[in-house]
Amino acid sequence: MLRSTYCLLSGLTDRDLTELNECPLDPGGYFIINGSEKVLIAQEKMATNTVYVFAMKDGKYAFKSEIRSCLEHSSRPTSTLWVNMMARGGQAIKKAAIGQRIIAILPYIKQEIPVMIVFRALGFVADRDILEHIIYDFEDPEMMEMVKPSLDEAFVIQEQNVALNFIGARGARPGVTKEKRIKYAREILQ
Repeated sequence: MLRSTYCLLSGLTDRDLTELNECPLDPGGYFIINGSEKVLIAQEKMATNTVYVFAMKDGKYAFKSEIRSCLEHSSRPTSTLWVNMMARGGQAIKKAAIGQRIIAILPYIKQEIPVMIVFRALGFVADRDILEHIIYDFEDPEMMEMVKPSLDEAFVIQEQNVALNFIGARGARPGVTKEKRIKYAREILQ
């Protein structure tokens, strides 16, 4: 790299640089490869298979969480899942009049899906089974109150196939049979 400690030009005075037809004002920091300048640009990329949670100041959501899932030894592209907690008093809350809900945004699905319906589609049908995966301490009343609106919202869907159909209907094209919608939802949740 030009002007690094390993460069022939490092440590030379301005006069020496001028004699070598080098600009003394050139800061360096780049490479010369086959006669052309090359620059390394650092890139930041979020790690895959890690959950990131963001507290939102204003807007529709109070908290947003994101995970980019990727199989380790596969050429399949990463898929992103968001799980968001609605903000208190947001426009979506007034419209639904339910409270502070938790929703999931799944890849290839056009609408937000209540997170409890996603759990039911994954095979956790009983409320207690779902809560065991969300809440650490069942004696914590604050945590129980936070998930209560989401449980109430998903009360109408109590079976895995109904939950899969619910998700598939929001992603598959219109007119597809129920079996194909369920298959579509299963493939998305894989």
